[in-house]
Amino acid sequence: MRLSCLAAAAALLLAGLSCAPDRPPVVQLEGDTLVGETVGLLIVVDGLGADTFESLQRQGRLPNITRYLIDRGVTVRRAADSLPTITYPNNVSMVTGTLPGRHGIMGNKWFDRYSLTLQDYTELRAYRRVDEDFSPQTIFECLHEDFTATVLLPVRRGATRNIDNWASAGIAWFLGDQPAVNHQVANRFELISRLANLSGRWPRFTLAYFATPDTVGHRRGIDDEGYIDILVDVDRQVGNICQSLRQAGLLEKTVVCLVSDHGFTNTPNHRDMRAFFQNELGIESREHIYGRDNPLEDRVAHFGSSRAVVVVNGDRRCDLHLRTGPHWFERPSAQEIESFVSRFAQRRLPHLSGGDGVPTLSQMLLAMPCTDLLTIRHGDNEVEVASRTGRAIIGRQCNPDGKTYSYQVASGGDPLGYDRFPQAAALCDGLCHSQDAWRQGTMDTYRPGAVPSLMELNDSPRCGDVAMFAAEGWDFGRANAGGHGGLTRQEMFVPFIWAGPGLPAGACLDGGWTVDTMPTMMELIGRGAKIPAGLDGKSIAARLRAAAPAGGAAPASAPAGN
Repeated sequence: MRLSCLAAAAALLLAGLSCAPDRPPVVQLEGDTLVGETVGLLIVVDGLGADTFESLQRQGRLPNITRYLIDRGVTVRRAADSLPTITYPNNVSMVTGTLPGRHGIMGNKWFDRYSLTLQDYTELRAYRRVDEDFSPQTIFECLHEDFTATVLLPVRRGATRNIDNWASAGIAWFLGDQPAVNHQVANRFELISRLANLSGRWPRFTLAYFATPDTVGHRRGIDDEGYIDILVDVDRQVGNICQSLRQAGLLEKTVVCLVSDHGFTNTPNHRDMRAFFQNELGIESREHIYGRDNPLEDRVAHFGSSRAVVVVNGDRRCDLHLRTGPHWFERPSAQEIESFVSRFAQRRLPHLSGGDGVPTLSQMLLAMPCTDLLTIRHGDNEVEVASRTGRAIIGRQCNPDGKTYSYQVASGGDPLGYDRFPQAAALCDGLCHSQDAWRQGTMDTYRPGAVPSLMELNDSPRCGDVAMFAAEGWDFGRANAGGHGGLTRQEMFVPFIWAGPGLPAGACLDGGWTVDTMPTMMELIGRGAKIPAGLDGKSIAARLRAAAPAGGAAPASAPAGN
């Protein structure tokens, strides 16, 4: 009876949301409400790849983003997300300016072998706990003297006002009414307007998050009309937000950035990796959330009875954490990783045997059609990259003036495919090159920026001893039609558009990285002095201001690189 009443109440609420007028939110500021000379608005659209975005924009199906952002501002073409191409890592990177290997949010789900914690933000009880799990300053904390607001994004530590929409957008999302979720994001600008009048100042920075494309993309794939429809609906709500700001006299003072946390690819084929370890190899494994809410002695017993923790993110990245000694805090060596199956498998299957006996772990994983690439941890400053065609070693040197990275094929062909691109191939000489050199030199390849990105992931204790990246058309999940998490262009490249005061209209730049979002926004809204030192991201404000008209060449005065 109780559940029936709750369901009825939810249905009534959803019906009310569905009937609400789809119009621009009413933003009205009182005469004494202060507005900064320049304010910022970051719009994050979850799960929107550059290819899909550009195709829809050319077809005229994104008229509002075209009108309010592209025509009024600068489009950064070939803009890449951070690895792994997962929602929580990139959202944290965008609001902190630090890479995932440094802030430690390695996925929507991660395992820490030292604290014996398996976190999963996709669980209702944990989705807002991410702020407890990383230390770098957020843009909200940097702007603590200003009024700041965030709508729907779980990463919001330090924001003056967090607007979750739990009772409205949360129920609509749970019941599958994705347009109602989008509508609530836009509609919350009315609440921001009221809060601004109460506090006497309009937010210096606001972040609005549209989660729905990711939800639909996973369930239906990116070629499904339902996925396209929800993107068109996001465009409508972006238009509603921008129109309300224009009518209130705020748009011309607002730096607006639209960005996504990852792209998408279709995944008709599935391989359940936890079932492979647990059922086929007979290696006791864990995959479900088990965290700090459990006493330490319980966590020791829970994980101490297992040899592997299998963590799948976005369905297309799988981290394998392996215990080869008596305790989890002892990380295995490269040799111990490779001998893992021969030492701990309890079942001998035909495909595990052969002339040379049981294959190494990497040989076994690479023999699966689901696997494209593997990374294998060799130590603090060395990672092996392996594919069916060859193996290579990434090395790193940490110098007083910065980090540099080397990449050299150890056997067979180049697993990253850089040897097919002259500019990238020139970097694969075993010598160390800067992060900017790797990013710029590999932008044309299938896996842009992979060398420094894969190496930096290795720094986090929450990175697996082995990381698997799915082959085209495959994922490591169980049922979804679309996925992400890999390092292909389709998953890495996203829209990255900036419009507002001081930025040229209808201009473009070539090459960018979304980890630059936070310092760039802070500089453009006049808070550059508050940017923390030592960020991975760099402000591209000067490049944006000097951008050339779309189709034209960049002016000679435009700074090169990031």
